[in-house]
Amino acid sequence: MKTLLSYIMAWVVLLLAVSCGSGGSQASRAQEGLAQGEQQMADGRYDEAVLSLMQAGEDAARMHDDALLGRILLALSDAYANTCFFSEALASADSAGVIFTRLADSRMAGAAQYRRARARVGLEEIAAADSLYTILLAERDLPEADLPRMLADAALLSVQELDNPGRAVRLFEEALALADGLDSPDHWGAYAYALASTGETARAEVVFKEMVSSGWSESPAYQAWKSRTLALRGDYRQAFDLLDQAARRQRSGLLRILRQSVVRAQRDYYALENERIKARDLSMGIIGGLVLLLLLLLLAAAIFLFRRRDRKTRFEREALLDWASSMENQRDELSLSQARLRSDYAKLYQSYFQKVGRISEIVQNSPDRERGVYYQLSQLIKDIRLDKRGQKQFEAMMNRDLDDVMAHFREDFPSYQEDTFRFMSYVFAGFDAATIRLLMEMASDAAVHTKKSGIKKAILSSDSPHRDQYLMLL
Repeated sequence: MKTLLSYIMAWVVLLLAVSCGSGGSQASRAQEGLAQGEQQMADGRYDEAVLSLMQAGEDAARMHDDALLGRILLALSDAYANTCFFSEALASADSAGVIFTRLADSRMAGAAQYRRARARVGLEEIAAADSLYTILLAERDLPEADLPRMLADAALLSVQELDNPGRAVRLFEEALALADGLDSPDHWGAYAYALASTGETARAEVVFKEMVSSGWSESPAYQAWKSRTLALRGDYRQAFDLLDQAARRQRSGLLRILRQSVVRAQRDYYALENERIKARDLSMGIIGGLVLLLLLLLLAAAIFLFRRRDRKTRFEREALLDWASSMENQRDELSLSQARLRSDYAKLYQSYFQKVGRISEIVQNSPDRERGVYYQLSQLIKDIRLDKRGQKQFEAMMNRDLDDVMAHFREDFPSYQEDTFRFMSYVFAGFDAATIRLLMEMASDAAVHTKKSGIKKAILSSDSPHRDQYLMLL
């Protein structure tokens, strides 16, 4: 027995030493996570970058290294912005701005201000974005790498939203003087269009030819800006053809928005973080509850020495393990069903993008371009937005995979409007707030959460036999 106690004490001391020494590697993990996230963004793997940067941010926060945390938040804002999660990009930039203002680092605070402006553009808050860019252009207090990008983005806003091509040309040329080139075909196309708008048609054509030689002739950005430039010259037929091509090429991008890979990265991150919390709680439990641990180990030693096991306890433990395994299987089945539903939904609505081709046929084949065309276009757009048959098909998929959940919900809450049933079909299918806001044309993610909370209260107060099913999917 003394030998066993000695072994137990040695094991506890070893665990204490490992637990106390694990914090020393957090600094290197945070630095490595930032470097890895930046490399993943450079490779276009933004979902992986979000995961790496969120983990690095947790490590930096635990170390209370504010400067490093601020840099990680700036990188995280970039990753979110590149995947159209502009609300999250704005929140990360705001947090970084607070940190660098507190540290009195004006240059890095300017970097955060630049990312705020870019996120505001993504959120279509043009006036707010223009105000931020006006301040940035006046102060020019930014890291060297951010300054030409800020100038190019301010120029893009000027020509795209503010109808000020002269200002755009000046800002683009200032950016080109500071860097070897512009970051994207969208910037180059906007620069060419701004040149054409100010009468410099020859220079605009040179820029467009350079885009073609760089392999960007098939990009939606090239086709859209080239289309606008052709429209300036009155060549509407060719302008429309290019615009139609750009719309077709963006179809796959729109489908990717429905399946935002960043959502998967966040889900994986929280699953991993839960495992890390469990491991940390286990170590803290050993440290904080040493006496209780010793008592439990002594009890285990007594059971081992006398070779007695309580049959009832073993049976209950096995039953609990079976129950836990069953719940795990149910959760996995639910996740697979919801993933299949989201995939089926994307496939269901993929056919709607074929209507762009129909729009092209109407314009090209109409004998009278001035009458009837716009009426037919509006009818096609209305058909896309209010397709009851498509919603019915989607609910049939849900009823197939989720135990008739929508059929039950319609029976239990017959007073709800069709918009509410459509809203709940997206919630039950597992769509995130940003996706539901896009599909329902709601004002904000907060509006989605508010509506979802109100319906949840109604479910909790109901006596529906399917209440537990609804709550599990919520």
